[in-house]
Amino acid sequence: MVRIPIKARMAPSPTGFLHVGTAQSAIFNYLFAKKSSGEFHVRIEDTDEERSSKEFESDILEGFKWLGLDWDGPITRSSDNKKEYRKYLEQLLSSGKAFWCNHSKEELEREQKEQMAKKEPPRHVCAHKHEGLPSGQVLRLRVNDQSDREIIFDDVIRGRVSFRESLLGDISIARNLDSPLFHFAVVIDDIAMEISHILRGEDHISNTPKHILIYEALEKDIPQYAHLPLLLAPDRSKLSKRTGIVSLNEYKKDYLPEVIFNFLATLSHTYSQEILSKEELIKEFDLKKIHKSGAVFDIKKLNWLNSQYIKRLSPSEFKKVVANEKISDMAVPIITERLEKLSDVKEFDFLWEEAEYPKELLLWKTSSFNDVKMSLMEVLGSFKAKTALNASELRESLDALGKEKGDRGLVYWPLRVALSGREKSPDPIQIAEVLGREEVMERIKTALEKIE
Repeated sequence: MVRIPIKARMAPSPTGFLHVGTAQSAIFNYLFAKKSSGEFHVRIEDTDEERSSKEFESDILEGFKWLGLDWDGPITRSSDNKKEYRKYLEQLLSSGKAFWCNHSKEELEREQKEQMAKKEPPRHVCAHKHEGLPSGQVLRLRVNDQSDREIIFDDVIRGRVSFRESLLGDISIARNLDSPLFHFAVVIDDIAMEISHILRGEDHISNTPKHILIYEALEKDIPQYAHLPLLLAPDRSKLSKRTGIVSLNEYKKDYLPEVIFNFLATLSHTYSQEILSKEELIKEFDLKKIHKSGAVFDIKKLNWLNSQYIKRLSPSEFKKVVANEKISDMAVPIITERLEKLSDVKEFDFLWEEAEYPKELLLWKTSSFNDVKMSLMEVLGSFKAKTALNASELRESLDALGKEKGDRGLVYWPLRVALSGREKSPDPIQIAEVLGREEVMERIKTALEKIE
């Protein structure tokens, strides 16, 4: 028995920026292909010439590259396959399996409204199918509306799925011999690429029986289907612009690519643990472990996952990721311990830039500026008395000063503000260690000048 090579593909339409749901489907196709020692291909489904654009195509491909999805072979485009479309359309016409329909758009819309009113499935059983028209408004695949056949396919994820053939109607497949419609183009493209497995969103389930009929009419082998669950918003509706951020671009500034890959790969799939490398994800991937129901795109979980990956970065890696060489190696652990989103690194800019703040922020509870001044002068004296900055000795000295004043906050709060310019910041002792003795004294002097 000859083993059929496994080939999976991702075929996004370049009619918008890369959607995170599309990115997840691409990841699942990639993991499946790699786990199966097969091939992962990318095809640009640009049959919608009016809405397709090179800008969107570039965005999609750059997004795949950013995620680390290395595809096999060259990028293919549906628009380059027109000769194949025409050849197969002519074949279906000559065999009588396809025909020209001359019903107007208005007639079809009226028919659909009547079906909806009667709560009937929308379909068009064309009266022209037996007339042999030489041309028409649209080319349709002939479907037997009297058939009692159930079109059945075994979905790897969902099990056996069936549709009654008589309820499908005659399927529109092309506007003319040079303008195929989606249902026909996608089948021909997959035939040309010898795709063995089609992993796509569950919103395509109703399209699958139509595609099977086209495969059968062309007498071609039908691929294996697996319909993936959709990503959900917190209210469990389909993730959309209304319910959340859907463009992958919006995540690039805040999240590591490995995080997005890990996060999307583990949504709707059961793994042994939450944090896994790409190699580990490939090893554990199993189509049968993909859930049937959609998973909520939980931004809190994404932030947590990002924070775990950030903590693992070396100082040089972190500085490269945030594109900031001003950050000292000593400052990196302080930042990464607290960071969830990469763009929030700016909240720690006091570690490499002079702090900006209003003098009122120096006040501790009901203290006066004179109280703060006296405290800062004594703290400054503690630094002057030492030739080197030792964290444990400094803390012991400041604790003693706080005890003497009967208010530890009057010592630590003005120092925190003088060093960071923030209400909330890491421990001022930690900040002092990063800044160094000389810089700490300069910042305390600046604070004193503010309240003179």
